[in-house]
Amino acid sequence: MTWGLMINGGMIFGAFIGAVLAGEFKIRLPRKKRRYLQAFIGGLLMGYGAGLAAGCTIGGFFSSVSSLGLNGFAFGGALALGAFFGVQVIKRIG
Repeated sequence: MTWGLMINGGMIFGAFIGAVLAGEFKIRLPRKKRRYLQAFIGGLLMGYGAGLAAGCTIGGFFSSVSSLGLNGFAFGGALALGAFFGVQVIKRIG
C-alpha cells in the first residue's frame, strides 16, 4: 500500500459516497453496442498518451509553462487542438 494508492482510492470512494448521498449515483449502460468499442479505443488512446507524456497535465503543462519551457507551450497547443477535434467528433457521433 502506497500513499498514492490510498489517496486515489479515498478520492474514488469519497466521490462514490457523495454521489450516493446526493441521489446522483446511477449505473447506466450504453444502448448502442458501438459505444463499448468507442470507449475501449478511447481508453487505449488515453493510456498510450499518458505513457508518452510520462506524467500528467500538471507536470506536462503547468510546470513547463511556468519555467518557460517550449515543451509546455507545445503541449498546451496540442491539448487545445485535441479538445477541439474531440468535441467535433462527439458532435458528429452523438
